Amino acid sequence: MRNETANIIVDVHGETTSEKIAMGRFLDGKVSAVIGTHTHVQTADEQIFPGGTAFLCDAGMCGPVNSILGRAVDPIMNRFISNLPASFPVAGGEVRLRGALIEIDESTGRAVRITRVDEPGLGAAASSEPEPKIEVEQAPSPEQT
Repeated sequence: MRNETANIIVDVHGETTSEKIAMGRFLDGKVSAVIGTHTHVQTADEQIFPGGTAFLCDAGMCGPVNSILGRAVDPIMNRFISNLPASFPVAGGEVRLRGALIEIDESTGRAVRITRVDEPGLGAAASSEPEPKIEVEQAPSPEQT
């Protein structure tokens, strides 16, 4: 691929930090950047590896901050408690843009700089309807029966 372009960015959609770091180390010097995604939680480990590859374990999520992975909190909490199927509406409120800016030397494909991005969304927090509250009836414990 380097014959076609010097600038190569790899998105590692992985579950664990160890697999993303391993992939970044494996690709160091072969690509311009390795940026992890999937967990929705931005990490603070941006760096440039010795071979010139920019790395960030997870770029984070663009979306509602007061949420569980961008979804309304109460329906997800109630799903964990009740173990019953439920829909998970998108959360409202403050949103943030998260990711990374990478400066790459176009002639070599080596990263020059990587900067994490964590910026508020445009304007004031979006007004939204209140999140649905779902009351879950607690099953009696074995001691109560």
